[in-house]
Amino acid sequence: MQAGRDKEQPLAGPQPAAAEEALEPQGEHSLNEAHLREMGYQMVDLAVEYLKGLEGRRVYGPVSPTGMDELFSEPLPEDGVSFGELVQDCRTRVFPNTMGIGGRRYFGMMNPAPLPVAVFSEMLCGAMNQNAASWRHAPSGTAIEKTVIRWLCDLFGLPADSFGTLMPGGSLANITGLKLAINRKLDRHLAQVGHDENPGAAMAKLVFYVSGQAHYSFDKAVDLLGLGRSQLRKIPVDHLFRVDLDRMSAAIEADLAAGLVPCGIIGIAGTTNTGSIDKLDRLAALARRYDCWFHVDAAYGGAVILSKMYGPMLRGIELADSITVDPHKWFYMPFAAGGILVRDGDFLRRSFLVHPEYYMEKILKDDDEQSGLPHNGHGRRVLPDERGFHHGDKVNFFQYGIQGSRRMDALKIWLAFRMVGRKQYADWVEKDIELARVLASRINRQADFRLLGPNTLGICNFRWEPRDARGGMLFSDERNDQLNRDLQERVEREGDAWFSYTVLNGRTALRVNVENRCMEQEDIERLVQVITRAAGAILASTAAP
Repeated sequence: MQAGRDKEQPLAGPQPAAAEEALEPQGEHSLNEAHLREMGYQMVDLAVEYLKGLEGRRVYGPVSPTGMDELFSEPLPEDGVSFGELVQDCRTRVFPNTMGIGGRRYFGMMNPAPLPVAVFSEMLCGAMNQNAASWRHAPSGTAIEKTVIRWLCDLFGLPADSFGTLMPGGSLANITGLKLAINRKLDRHLAQVGHDENPGAAMAKLVFYVSGQAHYSFDKAVDLLGLGRSQLRKIPVDHLFRVDLDRMSAAIEADLAAGLVPCGIIGIAGTTNTGSIDKLDRLAALARRYDCWFHVDAAYGGAVILSKMYGPMLRGIELADSITVDPHKWFYMPFAAGGILVRDGDFLRRSFLVHPEYYMEKILKDDDEQSGLPHNGHGRRVLPDERGFHHGDKVNFFQYGIQGSRRMDALKIWLAFRMVGRKQYADWVEKDIELARVLASRINRQADFRLLGPNTLGICNFRWEPRDARGGMLFSDERNDQLNRDLQERVEREGDAWFSYTVLNGRTALRVNVENRCMEQEDIERLVQVITRAAGAILASTAAP
């Protein structure tokens, strides 16, 4: 019994130094202040050591799944090991076998160099361990998330009664966007589910329309929402890899003629392959014409809204019914930090409104619940606070999305936005775009390389096609596909840089993504040297036809 009381003692208030030392449990798991500080110092040193070491190590590998499994395979220990041993394991086993994300030689997927203030805020988030699902369990966390959501809604030009919620990433946000589209089309919300006589019959007629370059999360979305894969129409793209609007209109007309129900039109603001941005204003007009929900996946390209120079590329996004954002991409947040913004914040709430008895929240009358407006206690609804949607209300974020338990992810965004400011963010985004264009110009000067794609944002796609002295291709398209894969794999194996490859118009293309506020032109020049050197080595060992 005494041990149990001792564990609770730190919560009882200050104690005399001698008594505190006598009562405080010792060991790796205690709340001893000196011990906690020492653990914290070691962790901070370890994090700084990792970040500082990124430029002096291989970007990737050599690693294999078998090797990794063997390195980390061990039985669950009966007794714990020391904290010092854990620190050393991170240094010797974990660090050497990570992808060098954040380094200036990493040009892979949309994984940024995270801002230090956001990195260290994650420790605070863990220390407070707030469940941001409900206001009662995270008062400051809820207020911070409401502020962050308001900032984002305002950035994208959404109205004052818009709202949203943070979530782990763009995939969940895209699934949520399609769920909202279904609810709007079928005029239903969560409180009505179970009362529908035959929801399956209506669901079977719904159709969504999206670019053939859209993210794979939309395939998952239609499956998770109980739709058939054929209910997601993937529309071909134009020469700049933007959705073909005429073909989309034709597909909608054909579905109407077949007795189907167009439900949602999806615009892409920055495709994963090429960074292409659909003509969002025209898609918005199309959505209005056919009474469709308009969702914009701005997980990657949404950050250009910060820039006065490039922000106009997103013209029409302010007309969206819902927008996917991913601060853990071009806002330089560490994973995970995604979210969805919704034009009608009240509709978002009604779509996910539940009242579990253990959250101890007052249940409004039916008419108030359906309206989503607060009740004044006298049988009348009141409008939201003029200072902004839900200002002054006890918002419970579990009632605004799929998630229940939620981390206080808004903290890192709030701290970073305030420390950096919009202007600095805009400068970083603009520099990344310019560096990608510098790369494109350098590649364009190489006789054996050909640019592919629009080079709209921070992505540059190109293809290696070895040529003879007269400019003719040495190898077939199929052989060149393999040579491009070989080039990527050789650079990866040597560890001098990392980029990916993809497929555009049926042909393999090398894909470079610039998304690092620390990167400079010299890093681009070095990358070109790495690529051309690897290409020369491969060609020297390849027999000509």
